[in-house]
Amino acid sequence: MISLIAADMDGTLLDEKGKMPVRFPEIFRRLDAAGILFAVASGRQYNNLLERFYEFRDKVVFIAENGTYVVYKGKNLYSSTIPMLQALELVHVGKSLPHSAVVLCGERAAYVETRNDPEWPSFLTEIRKYYASLAFVKSFTDVRDGILKVTVCTFKGSEEYALPVFEQYGSRFKLTISGRIWLDITMPEANKGVALAHIQDNLGISREQTMAFGDFLNDVELLQNAGYSYAMENAHPDLFQYAKYTAGPNNRDGVLRQIEHMLDFPSEYQ
Repeated sequence: MISLIAADMDGTLLDEKGKMPVRFPEIFRRLDAAGILFAVASGRQYNNLLERFYEFRDKVVFIAENGTYVVYKGKNLYSSTIPMLQALELVHVGKSLPHSAVVLCGERAAYVETRNDPEWPSFLTEIRKYYASLAFVKSFTDVRDGILKVTVCTFKGSEEYALPVFEQYGSRFKLTISGRIWLDITMPEANKGVALAHIQDNLGISREQTMAFGDFLNDVELLQNAGYSYAMENAHPDLFQYAKYTAGPNNRDGVLRQIEHMLDFPSEYQ
């Protein structure tokens, strides 16, 4: 019997325009009535997710910042932070990349350095999509916060352009391609799967009672920690090897359709 469902946001629960499915409230209420917990697992900031799910804020588990920050009913269940000196080392490398922007992601806000160049407005548009609480600083050295991750945004492609530059840090940090233009850098033990395991342990829910959905490489561990794991039809080609099943595409409410099937035919998920 399914007791916990975890779903990624972009490319998974949301459509290609970043919109929530119209039927989500209806399906969520069915889950709640059945006693099934819903967790949103995203690279997005907690405050960004909180805005999206505000109506259900006390009933949703928030796995934010690619698993480095977990909140349930307003309480922090788990966090993984990078020591500031190490974070600044990563920031220095990120700032050396041409045509890129660096975001220092903290527990209270996301931080960006004030810039005045032609590319900055485009970067800022992208950053604002994922970070509701955004603070501008003259220097990252001024930040006083617990640092969850360092993120690099590059329109030239995270996998092709940013990842090779940071591979030298692969033994000290986890490098995660979380989108076509996003590279997330966290402590080595941090990922969505570890966060999901903390929730399972806290609430006494087994892997076999868990269903998970994802579309990109930052969802690998999330799927590995779920008995019923689904890669979206539109997923990155390398993700399918980690999923037991395939869900319909995000633009056709693939997550909700699969959840609805589970609710209508629970005996298939024993």
